[in-house]
Amino acid sequence: MVFPYNPKNATAYARAYALYDRVPRQDRLFYYSDGNDCANFVSQCVWAGYGGWIEGTDPKTIEANRSRIKSHIRMAPFVWYGSPDFSGSGKWCRVAEFYTYALSDKGFGPRAAKIAEGTWESVSPGIIREGDVLQMVVQSYIPGQYGHSVYVTKAGRTWNDILICCHSYDRLDEPLSWFAMQPGQYSRLRVMRFYSASFYK
Repeated sequence: MVFPYNPKNATAYARAYALYDRVPRQDRLFYYSDGNDCANFVSQCVWAGYGGWIEGTDPKTIEANRSRIKSHIRMAPFVWYGSPDFSGSGKWCRVAEFYTYALSDKGFGPRAAKIAEGTWESVSPGIIREGDVLQMVVQSYIPGQYGHSVYVTKAGRTWNDILICCHSYDRLDEPLSWFAMQPGQYSRLRVMRFYSASFYK
């Protein structure tokens, strides 16, 4: 069955769980690895965008969402899935694996396209939309390799206008300029955009 990608639902999730250390433990849905959780969190946002998450933080809704996670609703069992007990599959929780998987030709699972790639000077901020995922090369992590992912909660005409949520470290509606102003550390970026995709359930 084909399901649309809804950035509004993904954004609601991102904002609800961006500052994870402030979420009471009894209300948490997924495993959280402080300082090493960016791709895990971005996959959660994408999962929510495909309808995996029911918006709400009341006990009944939280329990319903836990049941959906356990049942792999809007996930790809054994391939792309998250968990409350560990970081999830490699394609769910690792930056490069998530990118390759999301852009791959497959029958089921999230479907994305690369919209742009380059330096902060060569990529136009105006092409970025709410619901996009941005990945960045982090020079202090593995020089030359993409090592950080963020979710876009608000589009804009400048890097300062665009807002993102991410983990590692946790940020809620942070202006993207925080990264753009550090080209020595975050030297390149690529823009992923998600589209309707097929899931088993």
